[in-house]
Amino acid sequence: MIDSEAVREHTRYVLARLPLVVFVLLWSSGYVVGALGVEVATPLALLTVRFAIALVLAVPLALRVPGWREAPFGRLAVVGLLLQGVQFAGVYGGLSLGVPAAISALVVLGLAPVVTTALVALSGMERPTGRIWALLALGVAGVALSVAPDLGGAQVGAGVGLTVLGMLGLAGGTVLQKRWVGEADPRVAVATQIVAATAVLAPVAVVTGQLHVDPSVQLGWTVAWLAWPLSIGATILFVRLLARYAASTTSTLLLVVPAVTAVESALVLGERLHPLSLVGMAVTVAAVAAVVREPDRPSAPVSAASTR
Repeated sequence: MIDSEAVREHTRYVLARLPLVVFVLLWSSGYVVGALGVEVATPLALLTVRFAIALVLAVPLALRVPGWREAPFGRLAVVGLLLQGVQFAGVYGGLSLGVPAAISALVVLGLAPVVTTALVALSGMERPTGRIWALLALGVAGVALSVAPDLGGAQVGAGVGLTVLGMLGLAGGTVLQKRWVGEADPRVAVATQIVAATAVLAPVAVVTGQLHVDPSVQLGWTVAWLAWPLSIGATILFVRLLARYAASTTSTLLLVVPAVTAVESALVLGERLHPLSLVGMAVTVAAVAAVVREPDRPSAPVSAASTR
């Protein structure tokens, strides 16, 4: 006989973690679609058009939130410059210089959890256990395995440097989002972040002569995907996950993305998966699953003075 209570409990468990799966699929698609986007536009032009289209939906959504005027706009703007501006300018810059999507995902999402966990530990926001550090190291090792077969084709130098800069934007933005504006409505947070990033990147694109774009079908659908499902959908989901899970746990979830990106790259870009990649994927998924199942780590109290 089927235990109805057990079935309901299992259903609640699955539904509670469904956003994690959706988030990984959305976030990983950004690298593949971004690689296609920089084929037909400069990184700054792609970002400027992406953000402009995203604002068409993001701003009306934010204005529907009761009490939106009370949001900490200054802090949200700083977070937006890191999460939206620095991260994606670095990633797209690296992609445009020939860094493959899988390698880009490895550099950004393989290192960001380590940097994020180190930052939250140093700031006293969280106290990661030795087991968390061990699982984190295992996850990074799995990511390295999953993309190792492609490392020989990656360009070094400026492209990788820009990608590392993007990683630092993600890590810094993640910590500040958790520390400063964890209670802000995600719709208001995303709209403010995109406005701030656009206000900085658009003038830079104009001054450097990178704002010119040639309309095409490829540019149209890539920008539409990057603008709405990613700039709005994935970012709102990311903010919600930060509110639900510890910052280091959420960033560790990103370790799954490079492996998924490798699968998507194989399907969309025709890249073949190496058997070693499959081993790396299994290791990473196992490590991340263990971290996500960990009970929330204790957070150190943050004084009012420290958050000003």
